[in-house]
Amino acid sequence: YNGRMYVYGSNDHQQFVANDHQGENNYGEIKSIVVFSTDDMVNWTFHGTIDTKKLCAKWVSNPWYVCYGVSWAPSVTWRTNPDTGEDEFFLYFANTSHGVGVLTADSPVGPWKSPLKESLINKDTSGALQQSANFDPGVVIDDNGTGWLTFGGLDPDKGGTNFQPNNTRIIKLKPSMTATDGKAILIPAPYHFESNELNIIDGNYVFTYCSN
Repeated sequence: YNGRMYVYGSNDHQQFVANDHQGENNYGEIKSIVVFSTDDMVNWTFHGTIDTKKLCAKWVSNPWYVCYGVSWAPSVTWRTNPDTGEDEFFLYFANTSHGVGVLTADSPVGPWKSPLKESLINKDTSGALQQSANFDPGVVIDDNGTGWLTFGGLDPDKGGTNFQPNNTRIIKLKPSMTATDGKAILIPAPYHFESNELNIIDGNYVFTYCSN
């Protein structure tokens, strides 16, 4: 964006501190996202953390999960709003394995806000996974200005196997980029496990992920 590349990451250091600098990382204390940028791939600027716990503190609970939990595996995109002409940024993150949250901002370094009072994707989303994890978002805006979000992973979903776990979904986003449009459908991704990302390269939609 404007000649700089911005990188957003799970704040594993937060877990390290919570563990008193010892033990394993179980991801349970990661409640913020770190932001870095560079214009030469050598020298980097740290822009601080995005306090997702504070931003999502007013999320409501669903019967099967408790509102906000943590923030892992962010995926970020931006666009120039066709109606206002202003640039706007959208950050999607895994709210544990239970769903996907979204934050918005007018700058790649914020300030960020939560436009919703709950996760964007959860088990109640049409077409969402019922046995697997609705997490690890990958977002892209196509050449027509339409947003698409991929998500899913871990154990096979209903009817899945080790080779074809059926635990990957893609869903269209409404023009707001903070609401889904229609039903999530299966991406038949062999040996899919987690770490979804979606890009458009030379006119092709390219889905990448971590195998099982």
